[in-house]
Amino acid sequence: MAAGAILERDVIVPELALRTRVLEAGDGPVVLLLHGNPDNADEWRPLMLRLAARFRCLAPDFPGYGRAQLPASFGYTLNELVRFVDGVSRAMRVADPITLVVHDTGGMAGTAWAAANIDRLSGVVITNTVAFEGFSWFKIARTWGGLSVPARWRARLGMKALGWNHGALFKRIFGKQSPQLDREQLDRFAVSFALNAVAKEAALRQFRACVPPQFFSGFDLMWKNISQRVPCRVLWGADDPYIDARYAWRFGTSQVTVLPGVGHWVALVAPDALAAEVDALLREGSATERRNVSLAGA
Repeated sequence: MAAGAILERDVIVPELALRTRVLEAGDGPVVLLLHGNPDNADEWRPLMLRLAARFRCLAPDFPGYGRAQLPASFGYTLNELVRFVDGVSRAMRVADPITLVVHDTGGMAGTAWAAANIDRLSGVVITNTVAFEGFSWFKIARTWGGLSVPARWRARLGMKALGWNHGALFKRIFGKQSPQLDREQLDRFAVSFALNAVAKEAALRQFRACVPPQFFSGFDLMWKNISQRVPCRVLWGADDPYIDARYAWRFGTSQVTVLPGVGHWVALVAPDALAAEVDALLREGSATERRNVSLAGA
């Protein structure tokens, strides 16, 4: 596959009775990219272009986002998310070891999947994500995740308002929260999310599932186990209005870089820095493997 080409694959995940899109680029060791909310696999295009010369990059749309279907039965539970990542991995014939890169809500699925598949991993790169116990959710997440009947109505009305006037309200609010994004990116978000009823329904289901505290039960232990077994690196945008930079040190690794002037969307705003972290992780993993071989032969 040409290093500069990003292909779009239609993939069936029979375990969940859904079809999704997977972006694919490059050849070599696998890098699996799990996107955040309210984006889709397109979040990873700038990074994939930088990695495709030396990695096989795969980025699926989560159910309801991008071009993925949203079955009526899919409730965004952790079990379903792990089955989704497993299904994509099988459909794309992913070879181990895998470098996992996660962002935002992609870190929720990625945490549970990584904890269940540590032996398949070469390492994990984390960008601004919520994937630990005791997180105090920001206001919009609490609004979207409300479980009472009045809360559900408020959330649905709010979602509907985001699409008014071709997404103008969404772009004004979202642009103020993420001033690092240019107009082209804001327009893309508006089309793929604010004007997309399926994506907005997916977001409501997702936050109803993950806002309750029990959703993250066991996550701290998961990260302890992951970070003790495979190299992990954190690249965090300092100016994130949703997840403060102090959370960057919650993943059990000392390999933490905080980027000043970068907000929540590291993969879109600082793809060169993120590509460098993936390369560094590969070097770190290779060095660890050489040390293990040396100790085994001593």
